[in-house]
Amino acid sequence: MNLFTLISLLVIWIQTAIAATSSPQALFSIGIDDVPLEVLQSGVLDNTAIFGYAFETGIDSLAIPWNSLTHLILAFLRVDVSGNATVSSSSIQGVIDTAHKNNVKVLASVGGSGDGSTNMASALSTNATQANLAASLTKIISEYDLDGVDYDFEFPDNTQQVNSLYAGLLAMRSALNSKFGKGNKTLTMTLYSTNGRFGPNVPQVNAKPFSDLVDYGLLMSYDYFGSFSSISAPNAPFYDVPGYPGLSFTSSISAWLSAGWAPEKLVAGLPYYGRTAIVQTNSTSTSQFMPNSGAAPPGGPVSKISGAWTWVDLRDPSDGALSAPSQAQTGWSRNWDNTTMTPWLLHDVSSTYIGYDDTASLTIKANHIIASGLAGAMVWMVPYDYQDELAAVMQSYTESCSRISKEAIQSLAESSDSSVDEESGDGINGHGSMDGSSQDYDSAIEQGIDGRSSAAAVYNGQLALSWLSTLVAMACLLISHL
Repeated sequence: MNLFTLISLLVIWIQTAIAATSSPQALFSIGIDDVPLEVLQSGVLDNTAIFGYAFETGIDSLAIPWNSLTHLILAFLRVDVSGNATVSSSSIQGVIDTAHKNNVKVLASVGGSGDGSTNMASALSTNATQANLAASLTKIISEYDLDGVDYDFEFPDNTQQVNSLYAGLLAMRSALNSKFGKGNKTLTMTLYSTNGRFGPNVPQVNAKPFSDLVDYGLLMSYDYFGSFSSISAPNAPFYDVPGYPGLSFTSSISAWLSAGWAPEKLVAGLPYYGRTAIVQTNSTSTSQFMPNSGAAPPGGPVSKISGAWTWVDLRDPSDGALSAPSQAQTGWSRNWDNTTMTPWLLHDVSSTYIGYDDTASLTIKANHIIASGLAGAMVWMVPYDYQDELAAVMQSYTESCSRISKEAIQSLAESSDSSVDEESGDGINGHGSMDGSSQDYDSAIEQGIDGRSSAAAVYNGQLALSWLSTLVAMACLLISHL
């Protein structure tokens, strides 16, 4: 183990010990007191969006939990270097028709990882190919009665490609408006996970022009850690892994908002899968942060995806790792990490580690989406679910948004009634237990915000203390190696 890894693990162990006793409690039953006033007033909770990706080929419309989605995204149409888009599957019309019967919109996605985005980079490189791509996609949208298009360019490699992406989206928007009328078709784009940047190798730019142009930005808030990392850590931590600032769900959201993306157009990504590693550990390990051995981890028993286990894999009755959503199969141990608010699994014999999301961690993230006033959630991918267990969280999320919105309206109405009663002199103000005062709606909500602010202040203080202890420990360790 090299010195850097040793220091990283020491940092993590110290902060994990602190977080285990001081992390803020997650909100599993969110209400109006947990949501800022500006979010309640914005109307975003009345227009919740849930996007779910599924591969264009092999999709089974009968297996899609339609009541958990507002938008289905078909990934990925083929695009050549000249911007010509083509549909691979002959069965997507049936899927589209079924979606529409269930009041779910369907978008076609272009790009994706590998060759898809390599070709897309070429298709976006000139005005002529940008226009051709837009025209080709518009024709497909019209032919199949699609509801829009998603640009999943992974990822711009320089500022010029960022500018070309904007020009391509502008051409796409213009083509959609011209053919179908302004605002009648949906245009989305995916967003790189960290630091509010459009790609790992490009500097941060003002995101507001992109936010203004598209309907939604779909944040890929996952794939932070995996077999490619030096240590084992969650695929999608809620909070930062100590020593790795910015690599988390909450940090990514904050970074894109700071970069100029409008919250009511930001959609946070949720993974229906986890990532794996073969770790160096012992039977007494209580921390999920362990050195990565570098050995190739096994793929899931069903999906066979290298370095990843989907929820279907995890819950497979014969060879999975979970016998129930929160219960490990024989041979596995399941743990919960308060530092990152995620579960993790470790195999007793093979030392296979899996950092993943389950119903509890997805609920925590969904609650954060609500409290942050974001547009909604995006799922990668819908077919990775097992018996709609994770889809149930998405359905609960939309129901929570509706419930909170109704609670806010009711609270405002009750506040108005109280004001009328106070003026007449014979309302609830007359009860001695009410101490002669009446609290209006805004004040009640602001008290809830103040409570959240106080909790945040306490947590920030604890976080500062943990970092101080880390610096001291690192200094001692460095001195011992001199």
